[in-house]
Amino acid sequence: MKIVVLGGSPKGETSVTMQYVRWIVKSFPEHEFDVRQVAQGITALEKSDERLAEVIGSVEEAEAVIWAFPLYVYTVCSQYKRFIELIHERKMEGAFSGKYAASLSTSIHFYDHTAHNYIAEVSEDLGMNFTGSFSPKMDDILQPECRRQLELFAGELIDAASRRLPLPRRSSPLPAYVPASPRSLPVGDARVATGKRVAVIVDYPEGNAGAMARRFASKLQGDVDLIELPSIDIKGGCLGCLRCGRNNRCAWEGKDGFIETYRTRIKTADIIVYAGTVRDRALSARWKTYLDRSFFNTHQRSLQGKQFVFLVAGPLSAMTNLRETLSAYVEWQGSNIVDFVSDEVPDSPSLEAIIDATAARAVAAAEAAAFKPVTFRGVAGMKVFRDDVYGGLRIVFKGDHREYRRTGVYDFPTRKIFVRLAVWLGYWITSIPFIYRGMMKDFPKRMIRSYQPLFKK
Repeated sequence: MKIVVLGGSPKGETSVTMQYVRWIVKSFPEHEFDVRQVAQGITALEKSDERLAEVIGSVEEAEAVIWAFPLYVYTVCSQYKRFIELIHERKMEGAFSGKYAASLSTSIHFYDHTAHNYIAEVSEDLGMNFTGSFSPKMDDILQPECRRQLELFAGELIDAASRRLPLPRRSSPLPAYVPASPRSLPVGDARVATGKRVAVIVDYPEGNAGAMARRFASKLQGDVDLIELPSIDIKGGCLGCLRCGRNNRCAWEGKDGFIETYRTRIKTADIIVYAGTVRDRALSARWKTYLDRSFFNTHQRSLQGKQFVFLVAGPLSAMTNLRETLSAYVEWQGSNIVDFVSDEVPDSPSLEAIIDATAARAVAAAEAAAFKPVTFRGVAGMKVFRDDVYGGLRIVFKGDHREYRRTGVYDFPTRKIFVRLAVWLGYWITSIPFIYRGMMKDFPKRMIRSYQPLFKK
């Protein structure tokens, strides 16, 4: 059987993920594996129809495909995302239809599930049969049990493809929709005055995302900065070199306009609006490049305390995974989501009214310093970074370690001696049967006793 591995790392063969692929190849010598580093070679694939056709031709000849990638900011890297976009732009979906697919990633388990959800959705939209995903921590392959499970994962894909097993679809097909397009407010119309700085960033100014961004910006009177991603000359995506780990200085520093724009025009804003265009099952590769390149801040919150609005050109209501990744992005940053607005509304006046109202709500939220409580997305995400940076990643990410110490991210309960002592004593005292029974008597009432003084005031 021929199996194509589509490599999703800008580092190519030196990626950690490729070491897992190497183990699969050695474990199944009776099968032919064709490894294609499409993320590393994305520039050549964009420029050369011949090279792209060669990769797609290999997929067409195969029975199965393994999407193999490292995790980059909640999903795949921008270069891999761009390859997926090319499949649709060049009308090459037919090469994937009917094939069997699986996804393999390496990470520290920070939103790896959303990355695999994305690849599963992409695969099924291409007409593929998706067998499942395998998402180990980077060094898990050093453990015999991980290698055994990796072989079982690959074996399941091979078995399903060889026997042409019928598989259930995991995602719903995207609905057809006719987008509404808003107009900018005429000069002189009522605007919302704000003393807050507003940054509105858009990927495709000429498309509906651009129209939504301009409508939002035109509703506000004050310091409003409309930033078009093509105009800031982003020369490439994140290289995965980790040079930023020591002091947050990127390998691209001074070579294009991204870092200066991020630091001076986006990071300084109070209200941030991301206006993005849906391509396949996520925002465009232009947006993914922006998100990946912002990793020069490494695992530090660079946009904390902001009010966020998302303007989405695409069927957002059918994309729960996309909404989850965007929500997680804001919550982990320690910021507040005002709302999501998509162009899937009945007509232009309806969309204009929604955008106008959302702009006013964003200003009100910024002026009132309104912040909803952080949910599991932000709490758990921060604890993953806290534990991993303290546990070993600080050797590379020295900047994270310094920042986490300075800002109190290292809030381990086990490091607070009095808390540990109180919990230890409480555990053993309440382990005495009659004390435990007394504690549990009318326990629901005991739980709310400390809140009663609030209402007496």
